[in-house]
Amino acid sequence: MLRLLPVLFEDHTVAGFRPLAWSMPVSELRCGILNPRERVARICGREPVLLQRGFLDTLAGELGHAVGVAAVREVMAGGEVDGVLWLSPRVGADWTYLVDVCARAETGLREADVDGLLAAVVMAGDVEGWLESWQTWERTAAGSGCWRDPAVAVPAWTAPEPHTKVVTAAWRRMWDLVPATARAITADLQHLDGVLPERRIWGAVPQDDARPETWMAASPLRRASEMGRQDLVTAGDPAHVWLGPGCRLAAGTAIDVTAGPVILAADVRVLPHCYLEGPLFVGPGSLIKAGTTIYGETSLGAVNKVAGEIGESTFLDFANKQHEGFIGHAYLGSWCNLGALTTNSDLKNTYGTIRVDLGQGAEDSGLRFVGLMMGEHGKTAIGTMFNTGTTVGFAGNVFGAGFPGKCLPSWTWGDGGSDDRYDPQRALATARTVMERRGCCLTAGHEIIFKALS
Repeated sequence: MLRLLPVLFEDHTVAGFRPLAWSMPVSELRCGILNPRERVARICGREPVLLQRGFLDTLAGELGHAVGVAAVREVMAGGEVDGVLWLSPRVGADWTYLVDVCARAETGLREADVDGLLAAVVMAGDVEGWLESWQTWERTAAGSGCWRDPAVAVPAWTAPEPHTKVVTAAWRRMWDLVPATARAITADLQHLDGVLPERRIWGAVPQDDARPETWMAASPLRRASEMGRQDLVTAGDPAHVWLGPGCRLAAGTAIDVTAGPVILAADVRVLPHCYLEGPLFVGPGSLIKAGTTIYGETSLGAVNKVAGEIGESTFLDFANKQHEGFIGHAYLGSWCNLGALTTNSDLKNTYGTIRVDLGQGAEDSGLRFVGLMMGEHGKTAIGTMFNTGTTVGFAGNVFGAGFPGKCLPSWTWGDGGSDDRYDPQRALATARTVMERRGCCLTAGHEIIFKALS
């Protein structure tokens, strides 16, 4: 049996995962309970090495990840593996495909979709050629300015050897993740064996390294029916409600698991008069405020604070939506804060498919429901209203009367109707304050990302 080092690589397809991917690797985009890196680590039995845009490497290293060409070479030089399992994070949340790829590794597979390579087994003698090819591409892309300017097309990377099979199930664009959430939650739960793994959340460096935070530590999950929680108003089988240690649910919390499980991780607090519908995952340390309604196909990250109405949406970690307003079919980055009554439309009045602009022109998503997609450190003022399929880049600060533009670039200051720009140094200072309030440090790795995107 081949001994393979898993390597998750980025390429030109990163552009399809903006606005989130402006500042974070595609491998860290959560869909369901886990992200692609976590699934690959679980299936392969070891953490993958990450080949990604160079300006992300310092922060990834601060989080304890093995990154870069040198890390692959170091493992290969040690003679502990026979080759590399070269994987795109676009394989996403498909456990069946990932397990099948590992099972077929002996065949020396090369698989791609219409956008590029997805999976390849590269034997030891060929690894250096692949690394040099990828490294040349990464340097060329960085020099082109495409990682900060949406007007610059990302140069394509072509694998040194041709593929032999075309796969159609991979993620292609950012809007693919929300529709995949329901299935991902159920599949992730089945593969986790009742224990949420230790997490390394992108960008979350705790202030005290000696103290394991709730959102970092592994924790068991128990069925609510086994814990004597008969006060929960449940539609469906109570065995599909899973609670982590320290969860506090107000009496009379209404939970509906007829369409899928509800998983509340460690130290989640649910205040009175809330309705929670599965499939739903709520990350550790999160607060669900009184009267909140959360519909299924939703995944909320660690230390989220949410209120109002949320449906079919994913929030990454340390995100705030603490007031009334509707957010649906949306994907929000970490450290976002939505002002009171912020609302997005997720369905056109014509009931037609929604066009989305990720920065290089509008594309037809093929979907009838697409909401807001907002990059890390995004902010909105009270009463902000977004049209269907709106995208907001990194560190956008959105305010003003009426609907903002549908494609707001990074550093937006206002509604996109002028050339005003959020000063990166002011944005960095705000980010430092926000992160310190949540027990996290703003590190050299964060500063490099802010500088690279400005």
